[in-house]
Formats: sequence, C-alpha cells, structure tokens
Amino acid sequence: MAGITGVDFRLSRGELALVHVEEGREQTPLADLATGLMIPDHGQVLFMGEDWLQMSARRQAEQRGRTRRVFQHYGWVANLDVVENLCLCEGHHTRRKFADIASEAHLLARRFGLDGIPSGRPTRVHSLILRKLEWVRAFMGTADLLILERPLLGAPRGDMGRLVEAVCEARQEGAAVLWITDEDRDWECGQMGKSARFQIKGEAFCPA
Repeated sequence: MAGITGVDFRLSRGELALVHVEEGREQTPLADLATGLMIPDHGQVLFMGEDWLQMSARRQAEQRGRTRRVFQHYGWVANLDVVENLCLCEGHHTRRKFADIASEAHLLARRFGLDGIPSGRPTRVHSLILRKLEWVRAFMGTADLLILERPLLGAPRGDMGRLVEAVCEARQEGAAVLWITDEDRDWECGQMGKSARFQIKGEAFCPA
C-alpha cells in the first residue's frame, strides 16, 4: 500500500469529500487512517474531535461503531452468514433486536435492486451481489461517517443513481461522507451535490 503526504482536511456533518486516486495507485491508507486503524507518521487524525491515538482500545471500538465502510476489496467475515455479516455492527453497538436489524437489511437490499439477501456464507455469493450488499451494510442504522472505497467497483453503471441517492439522504441526516475513487464517472457525477474535491497524485494529497 502506497503512502500519502500532505493530507489536511476536515469533514463536518453532512459534508462530502471526493478523493480521486490515480489509476494504478488505487490502494491508499486514507480509509484506515480515518478510522484509526493506521497510525500517521506525522500529525493527528481526529474523529468527533478526539485523536484516535489518545483513545483507549474500548473507546476506539465505540467510535468505530459510529462509522460505516464499503471496502475496496473483500470485507466479509467468512465464518458468518451474509445476514449475520450485515447485522453484526448494529447488533454489537446498539440494543436493537436482531429481527429489526435484519428487516432493515432486507429493505435496503430491495432499495439497491436486489431480490433479497442470499442465505449462507459470503464465499458462495457472486461478487456483484456482494458489492451491493456492502452498500446495504454501509447504510444500516445511523452513521456519523461513511467511507466508500471505490464503491462502484464491479457494479453496473445503472446502479450508480441508487447509491448516490442513498448518500444524499445520509448527508441530509448528518453523516459525513468520504468517497474514494479512481473512476471518472464517480468524479463527474452531477448529482452528488456540493463537495470538497481532492486528488492523490503519486504520494501527494492535494485539492483538485
């Protein structure tokens, strides 16, 4: 994974940052840094005003429960069924009943054009369906920060509108959104609304 330098920006509630990454350098530590999973060589990464490095392990876990993420690559727990994967975060960080969480997952699946949630383990599900199920997982509950790493990778172009609509609604409800992409269709989408735009060229992070 390539490093990045010069990262300096802030996301408040309802704001969107679009980060365009050069082709061939799609893997970036930005999402891991934003969620405190990676330690920066210099400077600070704050979440809700707190430095990840100053939090206890328990506090870090609590704060990560306020984030949702579409992973660039495979982001599933292999020994759990798909529906268990989808409900895992909400079940751990809230007191909601499993049946209520699962019901929300089924509603989101239909919103994103799926007939339902496949039974069984993720390894038995087609990658395109898994990608859209990652959208389902990302929009479960109420998040303070949504991180979307190449969320349209492998998804049909016709599904982009569904995702953008969900992002706009999440922003209206107060979620900050970090969208990382190497695709021009994401970058040029006029339905995103007002956004801060950055690019990563080589290892340099800069305004676009």
